[in-house]
Amino acid sequence: MRKEYLMIIALVMLGLASCEEKKQPVTEEEPTVEIVPVKEMPGNFEVHGVIGDGSSMNVIEFISDDGDTLYITKNAQTVMGGLVVGDELELLCHMDKDEVVAQTAVNLTSLQHLWTQKGANGQNQSIELNTGGRVTTYNMKTEYDFWEVKNGLLLLRSPKKLGEEAPAAVDSFEILQLTPDSLVLMNGDMMTEFTRYN
Repeated sequence: MRKEYLMIIALVMLGLASCEEKKQPVTEEEPTVEIVPVKEMPGNFEVHGVIGDGSSMNVIEFISDDGDTLYITKNAQTVMGGLVVGDELELLCHMDKDEVVAQTAVNLTSLQHLWTQKGANGQNQSIELNTGGRVTTYNMKTEYDFWEVKNGLLLLRSPKKLGEEAPAAVDSFEILQLTPDSLVLMNGDMMTEFTRYN
């Protein structure tokens, strides 16, 4: 019994002695974060993705192809084709102080339709912009087989002729207007107006 009593006293003393030790503060390593000053960021950059449901009058909620969600400041003249949640969008942006600002935004979903105009001979001529960059032309003087939007411009590529050494020709068009029923393009000083067929 005496041994048990001494054992209990020894444990209590050991417990009291361990309480008096100063605890060392736990120091966590600071995470390494590389901060790039805004002035060192590239001027313009392009991003491709879809419109998120958090978009508003002045801000586009944009989900990039990489899965990043960006909130981009816009103005009324910036967006061609409107903002519809889930639509595919191509943005040309720049940094302004600490925020990303859209210079141009082209709604690719709105652009992907059959667009028609009256030709010089009075007959309808059309261009159909499809997903994956495919193009079909009907009764047009220039034939195209591929389209894409780069730097806010609509680029249309003519098919390469069999046996030609030269690369395929690419025409670039500024998109002046894109609404549910009209598409207005400018190439140099020539303006071309289309209406939506379907």
